[in-house]
Amino acid sequence: MQFTRYYSRLIKANGVPNLDVEQHCRLMNIISLEGQLNALEKLKKGLSNSDGYHAYDVKIHKVNLQIKKLTLGKYPKDVVHDMVFKSVL
Repeated sequence: MQFTRYYSRLIKANGVPNLDVEQHCRLMNIISLEGQLNALEKLKKGLSNSDGYHAYDVKIHKVNLQIKKLTLGKYPKDVVHDMVFKSVL
């Protein structure tokens, strides 16, 4: 939940960044996917050594791919900076 924590600290320190609708949606999608990923990982821990355990690996992998697609594999600071820059253009 690195983006969620980073965004939370950013808002507390500097206020809400000025993002256009497209970039705001992108940020909310990243945060939502991180929440889904966290929930899937918690569910997986509770299933240890059952048939469903490995099914969660597939779901977790898919969510990770979606996050990587939205973040381009960058650090939260770089992603938010890029979003602000794109919002100004």
